[in-house]
Amino acid sequence: MPVALLPATRPRLPRGVRLRRDASRGWLLLAPETVFEANHSAAEILALCDGQHTLAEVVDALAPRHGGNRARIREDAERLIGALHQKRLLDL
Repeated sequence: MPVALLPATRPRLPRGVRLRRDASRGWLLLAPETVFEANHSAAEILALCDGQHTLAEVVDALAPRHGGNRARIREDAERLIGALHQKRLLDL
């Protein structure tokens, strides 16, 4: 079941989950027995999922880098965060 994300939601990587750059595979989200390959856009979102930034702040930080389309960025961030939360790779 999809979770509703509010602008004040502060996503973070759970204990034991790390975002790393691999020279051959690119960005990886590493967890025990799980590897999620992240594209550049996903890695930008995940780098801000530190428990300090709200979803609204993530969107605000990424908007200038991606043409300012906040609605599209929010939609993409919500989709990624929701999917990774369901896989227990992000805490809310």
